[in-house]
Amino acid sequence: MGDIQDLLDKLEKKPPRKRNDHVLIVDSMNTFIRSFSMVKAMNPKGHHIGGLIGFMKSLGFLVRTIEPTRVICVFDGKGGSTNRRNMDPNYKANRDNLKVTHWGMYDSREEERESMAAQMGRLFDYLDCLPVSIVSIEKVEADDIISFIAQGLAGTGRKATIVSSDKDFLQIVKPNIEVYAPIKKRTITHENILEEINVHPTNYLLTKALLGDNSDNLRGIKGLGIKTLIKEYPELTTSEKIDLDFIYNRAEEKLESKKIFARMVHDWNLVETNYTIMNLEETQLDENEKTHIMDVMKGETPGLNTGTFLYYLDKDAIEGGITKNTESWLEIFRPLTISQ
Repeated sequence: MGDIQDLLDKLEKKPPRKRNDHVLIVDSMNTFIRSFSMVKAMNPKGHHIGGLIGFMKSLGFLVRTIEPTRVICVFDGKGGSTNRRNMDPNYKANRDNLKVTHWGMYDSREEERESMAAQMGRLFDYLDCLPVSIVSIEKVEADDIISFIAQGLAGTGRKATIVSSDKDFLQIVKPNIEVYAPIKKRTITHENILEEINVHPTNYLLTKALLGDNSDNLRGIKGLGIKTLIKEYPELTTSEKIDLDFIYNRAEEKLESKKIFARMVHDWNLVETNYTIMNLEETQLDENEKTHIMDVMKGETPGLNTGTFLYYLDKDAIEGGITKNTESWLEIFRPLTISQ
């Protein structure tokens, strides 16, 4: 009880904050899959619940440490990769048949998927009890939604903290947009990002288009690494935005000097396709999708339904799985209901 009172006293001393002053945007499938693959928690019936438990623990930790005014959990919509796969059929094709757990819990990818679907369904029940907004749009990737929200907030002088291990978001890091990398437990800001990616965030998209992205199954220019790229194009480390034409023209000028330039010119269509697929500065959202997201942002924050949350925990027999004192843990989310 003392912890709850301390929290309430702390809230009374703080000046009122507006709902969208500092928004925590969770790349929710990224968070769920990481939890599912790493957290070995089981319920009393012997069923794996690591995705559910790990996600909730992570969310509580983030709200407590970052102290946002709002939380938005963004999920990939059904068929979210369709648009990008139409540009390159190899996009994320490496994920279709690979198991994400590697510690003997599941005998097959099919069995693993069934468990993921069950845990994901239950996760939505728990999230509905918390003061968080959920966004998911059919045939739209979470990346586009997250980037649209973050850039919209930053453009109006407000702050966004994106939670994801996906480095694609580093291309939109700027003074009011930061990325919390959960595996490294590090917040990447415009002040320290050069230590992370070796190039200026303004030119990170272009850099990735040239180098490719193994996690998304997108190949880059064969034989081209970050050191060679920076050596030949030191401008990428500056705040000056370098475009595709600049890269191509220099490669064409030096075509005869090094094989790598010949490969760049030969595979230039690949670079252009990568650039379009990876581009989060210009999202692949239509006007209706943008309107839907803006309506969510204008909407009220849902309430905190402690009773139903505790009912689910009891029904699922996982009381104590998240924390020893669930009621105190739930109070971490109370400030989100106060922001106007």
